[in-house]
Amino acid sequence: MIAIKGNKREFTEAEIHYIISNWGKESPHSMKKKFNCTWYAVCKIAEKHGLEIPTSNEWTDEEIETLKILSDKYHYSEIAKIMNKTENAIYIKARRLGITLIQDRRKWTEEEETLLSDLWGTKSIETIAKTMKRTVFSIKVKAVRMGLGPMVRNNYDLITVSDMCDLLNVTRDRITTTWIDLGLNLKKKKLTNNTAYYVITWNDLMVFLENNQNEWDSRYVEKNMLGTEPEWLKEKRDRDLKENPLWYRKWNEEEIKQAENLFKSGKNYLEIAKIINRSEWAVANLLRNMGYSSMLPQFWKGKELKYLRENYENMTYSEIAEALGRTTKAIGAKAEELGYQKRLTKSKNNGGESND
Repeated sequence: MIAIKGNKREFTEAEIHYIISNWGKESPHSMKKKFNCTWYAVCKIAEKHGLEIPTSNEWTDEEIETLKILSDKYHYSEIAKIMNKTENAIYIKARRLGITLIQDRRKWTEEEETLLSDLWGTKSIETIAKTMKRTVFSIKVKAVRMGLGPMVRNNYDLITVSDMCDLLNVTRDRITTTWIDLGLNLKKKKLTNNTAYYVITWNDLMVFLENNQNEWDSRYVEKNMLGTEPEWLKEKRDRDLKENPLWYRKWNEEEIKQAENLFKSGKNYLEIAKIINRSEWAVANLLRNMGYSSMLPQFWKGKELKYLRENYENMTYSEIAEALGRTTKAIGAKAEELGYQKRLTKSKNNGGESND
């Protein structure tokens, strides 16, 4: 057993291990009660082991005001991340101030389900969340699972990074690094001069998900959790089930060489994907990054498919091709693949094509 002096206190090896292991999860204030010592003594142990210590265990007036503002909107674990405090610190301070915190992971009672059914469609989703002391996200999830119909939408309907993690089953790091680089429109929401957090509107999130379908797996998103599902999402669900998307698996040198050789032998990316057990998206992206973009057919984006579906009856294939920056042959092939192909005839007046 080793003993290290703190502030008029000697800590055992087990106590030191406890402080180090739980630093950031449990507050120094809680630990000082557990070990019957001072707040300073606990922080001294942490400091000696290279851990960052708070300058004080006192709450400022601004922090208290921030806690009051957030308590009606977010689960206390989310508040802890926003305020850069431990969950335990948030919970204890709220209890001392008489603030009821949202705990959206608690089990729903029959009374709550009845109340949600009564309020759904008559009040805004934020009003319902505030009334029931739950997050907007938890209200949406429950409403979908209860089959209460379309979600209530309003201009203040925002989703946090943590909500995105839960909804899409992706990591926070992936959202705040990779996805931001890809154009995710996260916005900083300022609470006080020193406190802010990041959110995104549902509309911006849906645009990003449609344009970056290779970045997430629809199999982990409960049906209708994103609202009434558009055609592109239905198609993605079918594709993900069939192709077993492996978005996050890194390519090794052997796979890269195999994909390149298969492409050079005349295989298209669908054929390559089946051979090496990858998605079409992954193969297309790999080969484009290797400089084969001029030879590789361009993968169709959701918004392009939508444009084709909406306009193939009223526009010629050449007009659609010009609008999308593709060849007429590519438009015709994709229309046939989707079951939208129309018989092409030549115009008697100018020899141009028309859709019958």
